[in-house]
Amino acid sequence: MIRNELSSVEAIIERDRAREVLRGMRPTLIANVFVSVSLGGMMWELVPRALILAFVGVNALLNFSRALIAARWLRLSHADRYPDRVLAFAWIGALLSGLCWAGALIGLAQNGHTQSVAVALAFCSLNAGVIQSKVSRAPAIAFMLPSLSVLTVLFLVEGSLSAQIIAVNLIILAVLMIRGATDQEAHYLESSRLKLEATALAESLKAANLAAEQALRRLEYSASHDHLTGLFNRAAYQAAFEARLGNGAADREEFWILLIDLDRFKGINDTFGHAVGDAVLVESGARLRRILGAEAVVARLGGDEFAALVPGPPGRDDGPRLAREIVAQLAVLVTASGQTVQAGASVGIARYPGDADTLVDLQCHADLALYVAKSKGRGAWCRYEEAMYRVARIKREIERDLAGALESRAIRAWFQPQVESRTGAVVGVEALLRWNHPKLGWVSPPDVIAAALATRQSRAVMQVILRDGCRMAQQLDAAGHSHVRVSINMSPSEFGSYPLAAMVAAELAAHQVAPARLAIEITEEAVYSSERGGADVEALIGMGVGIIVDDFGVAYSSIGALRNLRFDCLKIDRSFIKNLVDEERDRLLMKAILAFARTLGVTVVAEGVETRAQFDILKQLGCPILQGFHFAGAMPEPAALDWVAHNAALRFGLSRDEGWFVTGRRRLAVQA
Repeated sequence: MIRNELSSVEAIIERDRAREVLRGMRPTLIANVFVSVSLGGMMWELVPRALILAFVGVNALLNFSRALIAARWLRLSHADRYPDRVLAFAWIGALLSGLCWAGALIGLAQNGHTQSVAVALAFCSLNAGVIQSKVSRAPAIAFMLPSLSVLTVLFLVEGSLSAQIIAVNLIILAVLMIRGATDQEAHYLESSRLKLEATALAESLKAANLAAEQALRRLEYSASHDHLTGLFNRAAYQAAFEARLGNGAADREEFWILLIDLDRFKGINDTFGHAVGDAVLVESGARLRRILGAEAVVARLGGDEFAALVPGPPGRDDGPRLAREIVAQLAVLVTASGQTVQAGASVGIARYPGDADTLVDLQCHADLALYVAKSKGRGAWCRYEEAMYRVARIKREIERDLAGALESRAIRAWFQPQVESRTGAVVGVEALLRWNHPKLGWVSPPDVIAAALATRQSRAVMQVILRDGCRMAQQLDAAGHSHVRVSINMSPSEFGSYPLAAMVAAELAAHQVAPARLAIEITEEAVYSSERGGADVEALIGMGVGIIVDDFGVAYSSIGALRNLRFDCLKIDRSFIKNLVDEERDRLLMKAILAFARTLGVTVVAEGVETRAQFDILKQLGCPILQGFHFAGAMPEPAALDWVAHNAALRFGLSRDEGWFVTGRRRLAVQA
């Protein structure tokens, strides 16, 4: 690399020398011709005129030719392309001119004009001074050496002392001239080299500064922007948040915080690959920028999480309007790598200063609103409300006390009977999680499951339900009710988190219960939420455990997906039962579901049966198994065993309020 740099510097210097030689050649050639004409004029009466005319003519022709060539080469930029040729042309032309002058000196000497030779020498020296150049020594040396050599020989041959002295001085003059020309050229070369090095160093420093500035800008950009979407990153968003909050603290300037989560991103990423997932993120970021405008700070916090800080004029409700538009626009299909996918989004919003006065509280409140929006299902938005904080506080208390409740066995399984609609026989019980919190009272099962998932205690909770369910099956067998199957709910989060099938097998073996005595209620989402989910279900089926498709008709359930799942029962969601009496459409849907189940050869359980009218319609439609408060609510294990024992041949016709129920171990009066 160093050799290349040196070669480059030398080449530049050579080109510069060649250009200066060509530029300086015209005045020196004119001077050469002028001096030769002047010499000829002085010698006109002393020397044969033919000699003078020959000398002046040849010298003029030679120099004019050199001038024309130099002008043409200068115009054609030969100095840049062929600097070595230009320099060679300069010294060869000077040599030819010097030979011409040397010839003139010889002619003068042969005609016996010693004084004329001295005059010619003076004119020749004057001409050499004009030719002398700091750029290149060769032309001056080439011009003077022939004349000096001829004169030296002439004076040495002449033999007189004065001639000898002149010859010696001529030799000294030649040496000094060569030395001076060489020193000037060396000085020029060194100066040019230093100048070029200084220029190169300045350019290098300039380039280094520019590169450093560009690198700094890239680092600043990388430090503040997401590399994939080009949006701000979490750090820049936090900085903008703090700056805006600091400004707002003085004048209470209003702004909105929007937190956005893509709804189906994980499924898209897992199914179609990271390239499609990245394209969805990029397109979602671009849509957010278009919706929110240039004044908004839009950031990708990580994964499929986005956030925005939007300034808003006082009194204008921009937050809800923007949230609705985001939900609508991010639900539009995205095409990437030949795949068309739909992500959708959930949005939580909070406003400063109305919803909080500090950075931590404002972010927390927006996050709570997002949590509520996601709990509503896909494609929803929610604005923070004070009640959400109370819900969040309760959630934290549940999460805090969950481990203690598991250790003290405060979390147990209760059981709700399932009865055969035609005969009234009890054919199953569903294990339902119950926890009576000492401060909060009864905690809903979904809240317990969510807390277990958040605190990584899902396995411990499921262990309790499995143990209680298998013990219930063991007690039913001992009481002669081996036809009553125990079903256990499993949420999608259970699959893939731990070896579920192995846990079920271990509990069945520990309680000496046949696998067929147990059924697992799952949703389609649980099966397809991970590869492990499908493997767990297949392992359970292989053991002989029954599979019930829960929440059929809502959420993820689809007929196409059921083709790949071996199951023996469909459980119809309570939302279909709720309006069964008043809505003809719901009755038609129920009829279609029952026909579908009969075609597949599987049974059906309808949950949420709460009234006599609902029972009558379901019985008339031929729904085989019913479950709900019309018959019994969930009970502790002893009460459930008592209920099954005393209601094995239960007659229907009366609701629980009419005395057709058993609560705890006490059987109510039965009307004949």
